Amino acid sequence: MQNRFGFKIVITLGDTFDPEINGFQHRAVKGFIISRNVLHGWSSGEAAMFISLIEPASRWGRDLRVLLAGRDVCLIEELIAVEEVDSILPRELDMMNETVIVERIQAFFSRLAKKEPALPRKHMDDRMGRVISYIDQNLSQNIDLSEVANLAHLSSHRFRHLFTEQIGLPFTQYIIWQRLKKSIYAVASGEMTLGEAVENFGFTDQAHFSNTFKKTFGVFPRVFLQTSHIVLKICVQKE
Repeated sequence: MQNRFGFKIVITLGDTFDPEINGFQHRAVKGFIISRNVLHGWSSGEAAMFISLIEPASRWGRDLRVLLAGRDVCLIEELIAVEEVDSILPRELDMMNETVIVERIQAFFSRLAKKEPALPRKHMDDRMGRVISYIDQNLSQNIDLSEVANLAHLSSHRFRHLFTEQIGLPFTQYIIWQRLKKSIYAVASGEMTLGEAVENFGFTDQAHFSNTFKKTFGVFPRVFLQTSHIVLKICVQKE
C-alpha cells in the first residue's frame, strides 16, 4: 500500500515483524515511521498492531518531521529501546479501556517528542483557516479548487502551493483524507451506518468508498471495523 495522507506509525504489540518498505525487506523490527507516498506492506499474522496516521500540520506531525529529518523511513528502535516501547504500548493494549489506551498513546508521542526539539510553532495563515472550515462544512458536496481559491482571494496556482505548504498535504488528498476520517469515525461511534457515512461525506457510492479506504489502510472498511480497536479522539496538549 502507499501512505498518501501524512506520517504513518506502525508498531507490533509485544512482537516483531518483517515489513517491506520502498522495496526493501526489513527483518524482525518493532515498528517504523514513514512519510507520505512511501510504499509499504507487511504480514503480521495474528500479532496485534498499533497503527496511527498523523496529519503533517498537527503538533505530532511537526515533531515527526523533525525526527525524520528528511528521511522517508525511520525504524522505531532507532529512536526508542524496544523494551521501553513495550512498556508504553504493551501486548495487551487493545484489551485496555479507551481512557487508558489514550493515556498510553499520549505517553508514546511525548516520549518521541523528547528525542528531538520540536520545531518553532507556525501559526496557520488566516486564509487557510477559513478554507479548512469551509472544507469541513462541505464534505458532502463537490469542492472545487478554483472556488476555494477565490474564498482565500488567491489564484489557483498560488492557493495550491500555499495550501500544501501550510497543511502538509495537497488540496485533493486533504479532502479525501478528511472524508475517510470522518466517515470511519461516524460509523465507529455509532452515529451513522456505513451507507449513511458514505453519502454524507461525499463519496460516489460504497464501492468508491471501499476502494479508496483499501488503498489507504490495506483492508476493506468492514474488515477494518470488525478487527480494529479505533480510538476516536485524542486531545493533544497545547503548546
